[in-house]
Amino acid sequence: MEEAIPLRLLADVTNALRAGRGWEGSLRRLAELLVERLADWCVIDLLDDRGRARRAVVTGRGAGRSDSPRPGEPSRLLPSWPQGSAAPLAQVLRRGTALLISDVPSPERAADPLERAQLELLARLGATTAIACPLEAGGRPFGVIIVARTEAGRPFTEAQVPLIESLAHQGALVVDNARLYGQQYDIAMHLQRSLLPDTLPDVHPFRLVARYSPAHSYAEVGGDWYDAIALRDGSLACTVGDVAGHDVRATARMSQLRHMLRALVLDRPGPPDEVVRRLDRALEMLNEPGVTATLVFGVARQPAAGPSSLAWSNAGHPPPLLVHPRGRARFLTGGEGLPLGVDTDVPRGAAATAPLLPGSLVLLYTDGLIERRGEDLSIGFERLRGEAGNLRGLAPDRFLDALVERVAPARDDDIALLALWNH
Repeated sequence: MEEAIPLRLLADVTNALRAGRGWEGSLRRLAELLVERLADWCVIDLLDDRGRARRAVVTGRGAGRSDSPRPGEPSRLLPSWPQGSAAPLAQVLRRGTALLISDVPSPERAADPLERAQLELLARLGATTAIACPLEAGGRPFGVIIVARTEAGRPFTEAQVPLIESLAHQGALVVDNARLYGQQYDIAMHLQRSLLPDTLPDVHPFRLVARYSPAHSYAEVGGDWYDAIALRDGSLACTVGDVAGHDVRATARMSQLRHMLRALVLDRPGPPDEVVRRLDRALEMLNEPGVTATLVFGVARQPAAGPSSLAWSNAGHPPPLLVHPRGRARFLTGGEGLPLGVDTDVPRGAAATAPLLPGSLVLLYTDGLIERRGEDLSIGFERLRGEAGNLRGLAPDRFLDALVERVAPARDDDIALLALWNH
């Protein structure tokens, strides 16, 4: 029953979008669904910012001619067209409504390059009838979709025009939302990454490697961050933190906290718990209730004699993970205190300290690495500890990339990671 198709098709396209295909993938899926349910071929041409048309999608199941385009054929720019062009694309854009092509003309009858290009394509597909519909959002066209049938005994007629037009309209809304989502996602990621350090210092014998991995499920900025500072005494300060929220406000507070922490450490270095206490006081002085954050702040040192060590303070954050080069990975406990922005009158615990043997690696991370919906957090911790142990011995870059893929492939939340390697 063709009357039942629009709602099912819209639901399928919406589900495809939710699966994280992006707007290009949604276009391809829309075309595939139209071919599965209604047509033998589907072609989608999109307009760029200069009003030029580019062939974006060709999908079909008909035999066509031997030179028929194949699914996945590379995108190409279409010829420009005169104002009165009879090409299906030009007619549909002028009319703003669907166009039935009940008898596909021969390309030899074309009066301009665009009409010839489109009629040649229909001929290559072996199309006998076709319907062209505009893809519009907010009253503005951004492309044209053409569905074609190749069987003379099953032509498109005027009866199918409203159906195809409705499907194109509903699909266009989904695709346009996906395109806007993609643009917002790119902007959000650019903003987020621009607020993180471009480079990280190397202080012998320590090496730092960081990753920021955005969530797959939304196009919002967040409050996850990492940072590191080489101090005057030859030690290395490093931190990973997370401001509560997924919005511009959280990102602004993240940048503010990161730079306040830098200023405090560079102006008056001290024990990690003292630095975190001063940062909490500074946040309190901003007089913005409701702003909370967690972080681990540590200082790695290599004395003239003796082993390297890491001292850290933990403000309500997941504990650092120490990966021994020849033993089991273990979480570093101690130095705990309340998150920032909760209650500065509650004393913070003294900083904790652990030795860093040559070849060992300390991982600082945000909770997006360990949390999964509906799962006890202890399972996430154990998964992280086990996989980190399995990956020990890898170079830090490969270690972080492999760890994210194994521990958090779905990326339900942003993830910031900082690996401190004593090489």
